[in-house]
Amino acid sequence: MADTTTADVMGTWQTEAKEQPAADGSMTYMTMSTTFTEDKQELTVSVYADPERQNKLFEYSSGGPWEQQGPAEGVDGAMAINLTNDYSLATIFVDAPDLWASVSLAECPMTVGEAVDITTCANGPPFIVTNCIDKDIVLVDEGGQRLRYGGGGVDRCVERPVQLSTDVFMRVE
Repeated sequence: MADTTTADVMGTWQTEAKEQPAADGSMTYMTMSTTFTEDKQELTVSVYADPERQNKLFEYSSGGPWEQQGPAEGVDGAMAINLTNDYSLATIFVDAPDLWASVSLAECPMTVGEAVDITTCANGPPFIVTNCIDKDIVLVDEGGQRLRYGGGGVDRCVERPVQLSTDVFMRVE
């Protein structure tokens, strides 16, 4: 397998909708997309109330500069990257205070339809916004059509992952 290069990751990538349980026991449907340009990377997580993705509940976006660090150790073909988070924005599309509290946004001034910087108000998972360089890995394979980030639950402020996530992003553009 050839090593992933900067040119390989350029573009927009998206996961298929993944069923996720909500705090109230209902099911939600989540997609993730990521876009790499020459010097910026953005990750967007969208959560919907329906499998057809017609009723958006929530969106989270974060991004900033990124730099390649050469081949990743321990993962054949992967490239080590450093990501810097310049922003972390959340947008709600329904008024559901209990739901937003269940994802640690109770302290944030959430308003339906408005993107809110959650850098200083998120108070726990899944939105623990860090002020560090995010050490990650990325692998592009399947003839340049599939992208995967690092996995394994490591603290990326301290160490780089040495395995791949099960989340699969397919090339959109």
